[in-house]
Amino acid sequence: MENKDLDYYALLEVEITSTSKEIERAYRKKALKVHPDKNPSPDAAALFHTLTQAYETLTDVQKRKDYDQKHRARQERLKKKNEMDSKRRNAQEELERRENEAKKARNDENQAKAEYEAHLARLREEGAKRRQEDWNKLPEPTELDCALKFKWKRKKYDFSEQDLQQMLSPLASIDTVALSQKKKGSALVVFKTVVDAYGIIMKKDFHPTLTQFENIDWAAGKVPNLVERMQRAEEMKKQARAAYFNTNDRQTTASGKPLFATSSSHSFFKPSNIPSGKV
Repeated sequence: MENKDLDYYALLEVEITSTSKEIERAYRKKALKVHPDKNPSPDAAALFHTLTQAYETLTDVQKRKDYDQKHRARQERLKKKNEMDSKRRNAQEELERRENEAKKARNDENQAKAEYEAHLARLREEGAKRRQEDWNKLPEPTELDCALKFKWKRKKYDFSEQDLQQMLSPLASIDTVALSQKKKGSALVVFKTVVDAYGIIMKKDFHPTLTQFENIDWAAGKVPNLVERMQRAEEMKKQARAAYFNTNDRQTTASGKPLFATSSSHSFFKPSNIPSGKV
């Protein structure tokens, strides 16, 4: 039985335009190789039979005509199928190419984002380190830096040291309160830290307790250098917050000691130590 789907020309290794003589020579050459008497392969008999069918079909004029017609149609279908497969392959390859490009773009974007965040973290870390080093270089504050002069109208108020202690303790940590012996209606208050004293200065114009005083000012007559540096640092922090600074409270040193605390545990500002004319 003929195998209509088999390519006899390919089997005999001849062209579709080959003559009967050329087909016969090709058959004899192939038959010598695949004949069961010459070829020990178990498939030799089946192959020799198929080879003989191809020879008989292509050497018979009518059979060859019928076969060629079907063969050309089959080849045309195969060609179209290959073209379609090629288009599908190209479409698939194009899809994969675009997906790979999109994936690469996402990866590049994620990498750039990671690098930016790492760079930003380094800037923050370096900025924090620099600030900590700057704070560590600050000199120890004196008690005069932590002291404020309080003045009030004697005709209206008659505050004692105990009164001042009770009034100011809720607002800040107090070290010493000393009434002036020379100027009535005034006192010198030494706070635990410069931060405490600075907090009183910042609240003096609006806090109900502090508005009872006629005047509150630095005992030294000027803003301590440490406070000026603190104010500048705070301003820089606000200006560069997004890139360099965080919002952590930095009022302590690496040792855990209050940043602007006095070095001694006891104040030397006792009533007898108040400078004449300062209060």
